[in-house]
Amino acid sequence: MGEEAPEFRVDRITLGSKDCQQNAIVVGDKTYVIGRTDDDSKSTFGIKILDKLTQTWIMPTVLGAQPPSKSHSAILVNEEKILVVEKGISLNDSIWFLEIDTPFVKKQRKIKGSEVVSWSKGVLGVAQKPVVISGPSGVGKGTLIAKLMKEYPLKFGFSVSHTTRSPRVKEIDGVHYHFAGRSKMEQDISEGEFLEFAHVHGNLYGTSIEAVESVTDEGKVKSLPLLY
Repeated sequence: MGEEAPEFRVDRITLGSKDCQQNAIVVGDKTYVIGRTDDDSKSTFGIKILDKLTQTWIMPTVLGAQPPSKSHSAILVNEEKILVVEKGISLNDSIWFLEIDTPFVKKQRKIKGSEVVSWSKGVLGVAQKPVVISGPSGVGKGTLIAKLMKEYPLKFGFSVSHTTRSPRVKEIDGVHYHFAGRSKMEQDISEGEFLEFAHVHGNLYGTSIEAVESVTDEGKVKSLPLLY
Protein backbone atom coordinates (compact mmCIF):
# COMPACT_ATOMS: atom_id res chain seq x y z
CA MET A 1 0.00 0.00 0.00
CA GLY A 2 2.94 2.36 0.60
CA GLU A 3 2.97 5.36 2.85
CA GLU A 4 -0.26 7.17 3.62
CA ALA A 5 -0.71 10.38 1.65
CA PRO A 6 0.12 13.40 3.81
CA GLU A 7 -2.72 15.36 5.38
CA PHE A 8 -2.48 18.66 7.21
CA ARG A 9 -5.66 19.37 9.13
CA VAL A 10 -6.44 22.97 10.07
CA ASP A 11 -9.57 23.22 12.18
CA ARG A 12 -9.77 26.98 12.21
CA ILE A 13 -7.70 29.62 10.48
CA THR A 14 -8.24 33.21 9.47
CA LEU A 15 -7.77 34.34 5.88
CA GLY A 16 -8.25 38.05 5.32
CA SER A 17 -11.34 39.18 7.17
CA LYS A 18 -13.27 35.91 7.14
CA ASP A 19 -13.29 33.19 9.78
CA CYS A 20 -13.02 29.77 8.13
CA GLN A 21 -13.17 26.07 8.95
CA GLN A 22 -10.78 24.59 6.43
CA ASN A 23 -8.22 21.98 5.43
CA ALA A 24 -4.80 22.87 4.07
CA ILE A 25 -3.10 20.40 1.70
CA VAL A 26 0.53 20.89 0.67
CA VAL A 27 1.38 19.94 -2.91
CA GLY A 28 4.91 20.89 -3.94
CA ASP A 29 5.36 24.65 -3.68
CA LYS A 30 1.65 25.29 -3.16
CA THR A 31 -0.74 24.94 -0.25
CA TYR A 32 -4.38 24.41 -1.21
CA VAL A 33 -6.77 25.73 1.44
CA ILE A 34 -10.18 24.10 1.04
CA GLY A 35 -13.34 24.57 3.03
CA ARG A 36 -16.33 26.46 4.21
CA THR A 37 -16.26 30.22 4.48
CA ASP A 38 -19.03 31.87 6.47
CA ASP A 39 -20.05 35.46 5.92
CA ASP A 40 -23.15 37.42 6.84
CA SER A 41 -25.25 36.20 3.93
CA LYS A 42 -24.26 32.64 3.05
CA SER A 43 -21.92 29.70 3.50
CA THR A 44 -19.70 28.84 0.53
CA PHE A 45 -17.05 26.25 -0.28
CA GLY A 46 -14.01 28.36 -1.01
CA ILE A 47 -10.60 27.56 -2.50
CA LYS A 48 -7.41 29.56 -1.95
CA ILE A 49 -3.85 28.69 -2.95
CA LEU A 50 -0.76 29.86 -1.08
CA ASP A 51 2.31 30.13 -3.29
CA LYS A 52 5.08 29.30 -0.83
CA LEU A 53 7.81 30.71 -3.10
CA THR A 54 6.27 34.20 -3.30
CA GLN A 55 4.23 33.99 -0.07
CA THR A 56 1.17 35.28 -1.94
CA TRP A 57 -2.44 34.08 -2.05
CA ILE A 58 -3.97 33.02 -5.38
CA MET A 59 -7.73 32.95 -5.97
CA PRO A 60 -8.22 30.29 -8.69
CA THR A 61 -11.08 29.93 -11.13
CA VAL A 62 -13.17 27.09 -9.69
CA LEU A 63 -14.97 24.90 -12.23
CA GLY A 64 -17.68 22.29 -11.69
CA ALA A 65 -20.50 21.98 -9.17
CA GLN A 66 -19.16 22.36 -5.64
CA PRO A 67 -19.86 20.06 -2.65
CA PRO A 68 -22.38 21.04 0.03
CA SER A 69 -20.88 23.48 2.53
CA LYS A 70 -20.54 21.14 5.49
CA SER A 71 -17.84 19.64 7.70
CA HIS A 72 -15.29 17.68 5.72
CA SER A 73 -11.90 15.95 5.62
CA ALA A 74 -9.37 16.25 2.81
CA ILE A 75 -6.44 14.06 1.81
CA LEU A 76 -3.97 14.22 -1.05
CA VAL A 77 -4.49 11.40 -3.57
CA ASN A 78 -1.63 12.37 -5.87
CA GLU A 79 -0.22 15.50 -7.47
CA GLU A 80 -3.29 15.76 -9.69
CA LYS A 81 -6.20 15.64 -7.25
CA ILE A 82 -7.34 15.92 -3.64
CA LEU A 83 -10.01 13.69 -2.10
CA VAL A 84 -12.65 15.56 -0.07
CA VAL A 85 -15.10 13.58 2.08
CA GLU A 86 -18.17 15.44 3.29
CA LYS A 87 -19.66 14.63 6.68
CA GLY A 88 -23.27 14.64 7.80
CA ILE A 89 -24.80 13.90 4.37
CA SER A 90 -25.76 10.76 2.46
CA LEU A 91 -22.89 8.46 1.48
CA ASN A 92 -23.59 8.82 -2.26
CA ASP A 93 -23.11 12.58 -2.03
CA SER A 94 -20.15 12.58 0.35
CA ILE A 95 -17.19 11.85 -1.93
CA TRP A 96 -15.69 14.61 -4.07
CA PHE A 97 -12.40 15.29 -5.84
CA LEU A 98 -10.70 18.64 -6.26
CA GLU A 99 -8.72 18.40 -9.49
CA ILE A 100 -5.61 20.57 -9.22
CA ASP A 101 -3.35 19.36 -12.05
CA THR A 102 -5.28 16.85 -14.16
CA PRO A 103 -5.10 17.03 -17.98
CA PHE A 104 -8.48 18.81 -17.98
CA VAL A 105 -7.28 21.42 -15.46
CA LYS A 106 -4.04 21.95 -17.38
CA LYS A 107 -6.03 22.59 -20.56
CA GLN A 108 -8.36 25.05 -18.82
CA ARG A 109 -5.38 26.79 -17.19
CA LYS A 110 -3.84 27.29 -20.62
CA ILE A 111 -7.09 28.59 -22.11
CA LYS A 112 -7.80 31.05 -19.30
CA GLY A 113 -4.19 32.05 -18.65
CA SER A 114 -4.69 31.82 -14.89
CA GLU A 115 -4.84 29.30 -12.05
CA VAL A 116 -7.71 26.81 -12.33
CA VAL A 117 -9.09 23.99 -10.15
CA SER A 118 -12.15 21.85 -10.77
CA TRP A 119 -14.60 19.87 -8.62
CA SER A 120 -15.75 16.41 -9.69
CA LYS A 121 -18.09 14.08 -7.85
CA GLY A 122 -16.81 10.70 -6.68
CA VAL A 123 -18.66 7.41 -6.99
CA LEU A 124 -18.79 4.54 -4.50
CA GLY A 125 -18.10 1.06 -5.80
CA VAL A 126 -18.11 0.35 -9.53
CA ALA A 127 -19.58 3.22 -11.50
CA GLN A 128 -21.80 2.66 -14.49
CA LYS A 129 -20.01 3.38 -17.77
CA PRO A 130 -21.74 5.48 -20.41
CA VAL A 131 -22.64 3.99 -23.77
CA VAL A 132 -21.69 6.26 -26.67
CA ILE A 133 -23.78 5.80 -29.80
CA SER A 134 -21.99 7.53 -32.64
CA GLY A 135 -22.97 8.21 -36.24
CA PRO A 136 -23.84 10.91 -38.79
CA SER A 137 -27.17 12.72 -38.80
CA GLY A 138 -30.11 10.52 -39.81
CA VAL A 139 -28.30 7.19 -39.42
CA GLY A 140 -30.65 5.96 -36.68
CA LYS A 141 -29.01 6.84 -33.36
CA GLY A 142 -32.32 7.93 -31.87
CA THR A 143 -34.06 4.75 -33.03
CA LEU A 144 -31.42 2.56 -31.41
CA ILE A 145 -31.53 4.54 -28.16
CA ALA A 146 -35.32 4.31 -28.06
CA LYS A 147 -35.14 0.53 -28.61
CA LEU A 148 -32.61 0.09 -25.79
CA MET A 149 -34.70 2.13 -23.37
CA LYS A 150 -37.89 0.29 -24.32
CA GLU A 151 -36.40 -3.19 -23.90
CA TYR A 152 -34.26 -2.36 -20.84
CA PRO A 153 -36.09 0.48 -19.04
CA LEU A 154 -34.46 -0.18 -15.67
CA LYS A 155 -30.93 -0.33 -17.04
CA PHE A 156 -30.63 2.44 -19.62
CA GLY A 157 -31.33 6.13 -19.24
CA PHE A 158 -30.94 8.96 -21.72
CA SER A 159 -29.13 12.19 -20.97
CA VAL A 160 -30.78 15.20 -22.55
CA SER A 161 -28.34 17.22 -24.65
CA HIS A 162 -28.16 21.01 -24.90
CA THR A 163 -28.50 23.02 -28.09
CA THR A 164 -28.68 26.66 -29.11
CA ARG A 165 -31.03 26.02 -32.04
CA SER A 166 -34.72 26.83 -31.83
CA PRO A 167 -37.20 24.08 -30.89
CA ARG A 168 -38.92 22.29 -33.75
CA VAL A 169 -42.60 21.47 -33.85
CA LYS A 170 -43.61 19.20 -30.92
CA GLU A 171 -40.15 19.35 -29.33
CA ILE A 172 -40.29 19.90 -25.57
CA ASP A 173 -37.59 21.71 -23.60
CA GLY A 174 -35.92 19.31 -21.18
CA VAL A 175 -37.27 16.24 -22.98
CA HIS A 176 -35.86 16.34 -26.51
CA TYR A 177 -33.17 18.95 -25.76
CA HIS A 178 -32.30 21.60 -23.23
CA PHE A 179 -32.74 24.68 -25.42
CA ALA A 180 -30.20 27.26 -24.29
CA GLY A 181 -29.07 30.75 -25.20
CA ARG A 182 -25.77 30.83 -27.06
CA SER A 183 -23.99 33.15 -24.62
CA LYS A 184 -25.03 31.02 -21.62
CA MET A 185 -23.98 27.77 -23.26
CA GLU A 186 -20.64 29.22 -24.37
CA GLN A 187 -20.02 30.43 -20.81
CA ASP A 188 -20.84 27.00 -19.36
CA ILE A 189 -18.51 25.34 -21.88
CA SER A 190 -15.67 27.71 -20.98
CA GLU A 191 -16.22 26.92 -17.29
CA GLY A 192 -15.83 23.18 -17.89
CA GLU A 193 -19.46 22.21 -17.34
CA PHE A 194 -19.74 20.19 -20.58
CA LEU A 195 -18.29 16.77 -21.37
CA GLU A 196 -18.41 17.39 -25.10
CA PHE A 197 -19.78 19.90 -27.58
CA ALA A 198 -19.85 20.55 -31.31
CA HIS A 199 -20.66 23.32 -33.78
CA VAL A 200 -23.24 22.05 -36.29
CA HIS A 201 -24.85 24.20 -38.98
CA GLY A 202 -24.23 27.36 -36.99
CA ASN A 203 -25.57 26.00 -33.70
CA LEU A 204 -23.98 24.52 -30.60
CA TYR A 205 -24.80 21.02 -29.36
CA GLY A 206 -23.35 19.38 -26.27
CA THR A 207 -23.70 17.14 -23.22
CA SER A 208 -23.40 18.72 -19.79
CA ILE A 209 -21.94 17.02 -16.74
CA GLU A 210 -25.17 17.74 -14.87
CA ALA A 211 -27.21 15.91 -17.53
CA VAL A 212 -25.00 12.83 -17.18
CA GLU A 213 -25.13 12.87 -13.38
CA SER A 214 -28.93 13.08 -13.39
CA VAL A 215 -28.98 9.68 -15.14
CA THR A 216 -26.17 8.00 -13.21
CA ASP A 217 -27.73 9.13 -9.91
CA GLU A 218 -30.66 6.87 -10.84
CA GLY A 219 -28.25 3.92 -11.13
CA LYS A 220 -28.72 3.57 -14.87
CA VAL A 221 -26.27 3.33 -17.75
CA LYS A 222 -26.21 6.59 -19.63
CA SER A 223 -26.86 6.45 -23.35
CA LEU A 224 -25.07 9.28 -25.14
CA PRO A 225 -25.42 9.97 -28.86
CA LEU A 226 -22.47 11.70 -30.53
CA LEU A 227 -22.01 13.27 -33.95
CA TYR A 228 -25.07 15.32 -34.60
